[in-house]
Amino acid sequence: MAKLASLKSEKRLLDRRAADQIRSHILEGVLPAGERLLETQLSEELEVSRGTVRSALAQLANEGLVKQVAFTRWEVSGASVSDAWEIYTLRGALEGLGARLAAANVQAADGKRLRAIAEELVQAVRQKRFQDAIGIDFDLHTAIVGLAHHKRLAEQHRFILQQVRFHMVQSGFLPDDYEALIAEHQKLIETVIAGDADHAETLARNHNEAEVKLLAKLLKQGASSAGAAREAAS
Repeated sequence: MAKLASLKSEKRLLDRRAADQIRSHILEGVLPAGERLLETQLSEELEVSRGTVRSALAQLANEGLVKQVAFTRWEVSGASVSDAWEIYTLRGALEGLGARLAAANVQAADGKRLRAIAEELVQAVRQKRFQDAIGIDFDLHTAIVGLAHHKRLAEQHRFILQQVRFHMVQSGFLPDDYEALIAEHQKLIETVIAGDADHAETLARNHNEAEVKLLAKLLKQGASSAGAAREAAS
């Protein structure tokens, strides 16, 4: 078999670091949905080659955060109601499976860790640190999926959560009822700790239903406002 060419680790690290910075700007809302991404500009700002930027953008396209348009230019992916539905239904399936497997694997130390994260969520809500609460919410679901000990599941879940966060940022999403949010998470945790796999899967799947409805409503409102603004400008 022919010998494969060597891959320079430094360039690979540059690809990843460039992707990390661009991803961070997208997930923080600095780069909004539909924003054009110019390779030359990104190359200058990041002080890397256009090839490195192109590799970073290809990685982010794999994650669903950017897209290439007609093979000539890049832009931040759009945030739509149909996208949100697909992302949340897939999230529900992944987290349902994760909760089922976690319930079969959970140990006493794991239960303590989950309850500690839940307490962090309570404190964030009580202190009105609502953006922190969303991050802790993600941490909790990530921890449950981690207890499944399923590497591919964890990887796909990480990608989906990035897209969930992106849609939240683009729509200005915040939960309607934080007390209900706390109660749902506490119930899910206790069900996982109890080892009730069937119930844990059902709770994890159903958890996202109210959230996706609110997100869809916000995205529709945003689309209507944008349409009105375009008409006023024309």
